[in-house]
Amino acid sequence: MFNFKSSGKKIDHPIFKTDKVDVERLIVPIGIVTPLEPGNDKAELFKMHVDPLEQLADNLRNLIQTNRGDRLGRFTLGCNLKSILFNRNSNLESEYENTASQSIQEQVKRYLPAVVIDNIDIRGLNKINDTDLTSLAKAIIKVEFSVPLLRRMNNSIEVVLYNAG
Repeated sequence: MFNFKSSGKKIDHPIFKTDKVDVERLIVPIGIVTPLEPGNDKAELFKMHVDPLEQLADNLRNLIQTNRGDRLGRFTLGCNLKSILFNRNSNLESEYENTASQSIQEQVKRYLPAVVIDNIDIRGLNKINDTDLTSLAKAIIKVEFSVPLLRRMNNSIEVVLYNAG
């Protein structure tokens, strides 16, 4: 006959009782911080986001900086702002702002539907220095957004793009 006393310990055994709560185990990581940073010694290889708003802001920044065709298997992902910035001499500056704003709105609606864009401000669609022969262009894009599902309003990120050509 089998002896059940050797099959394990009961749940009320003293080894299963803990007096202090491990706070680090309660925090659940939800995404990798970009640019990549080394994680802590205990848990992760890379530093992780634990706040959903920070993760969404990071995803929004990455979406704005990505060009179409950059992501393997997702050829339509990205706002394609470098090509708009590259053609800055052929059109008016207001056309750039309209095209870039429209591209950002469409991509956010498609890939980040939880984010609501409140305002897009694009500055600096010109040469950095008039005497610079490399014709390096700089665009500063400030996006104000809200996340109604998280009840987090009036947030903003700023993305700086450089392009030569």
